Amino acid sequence: METDLYRDGMARLEAGDVEQGRRLLEEALRKAPGDVKVMHGLALALDLAGERTRALELLELAHTRAPSEPGPACDLAMALLERGEDTRAEQVLAPVLSTHADHPRANLYQSMALAKTDAARARAHVVKVLRDSDPELRRQAEALDQVLKGEDR
Repeated sequence: METDLYRDGMARLEAGDVEQGRRLLEEALRKAPGDVKVMHGLALALDLAGERTRALELLELAHTRAPSEPGPACDLAMALLERGEDTRAEQVLAPVLSTHADHPRANLYQSMALAKTDAARARAHVVKVLRDSDPELRRQAEALDQVLKGEDR
């Protein structure tokens, strides 16, 4: 039942029905309070609904329960990067990259987290993203790589 609620909630989010998606995901979380995937989905719904603080709290909880799970960690890291908390974002992504060394989004965000303090390490992460098949991730990595090349001078 919880899986159906989760799947239906995510489908509603993808269809643009944030209110219904959120309602289904909240119900799924009530039925499976420790489910990291459901927490992550609900965090996405809350973010779309403009409830950023609650979304971040859920992402933090999901990350605490499953630190090497890429989805919640990447979304948490991006939120931290947006707030200028680069060091914390780097720490959040470390367990993901130790388990999933080639995860493209984790590598892109780790590169962003390191860009101001360690351009060489940041570029090592960019290289992994440039090998990915997702054109949008590659475009972002190429833009960041250009910035990082300027930092090396």
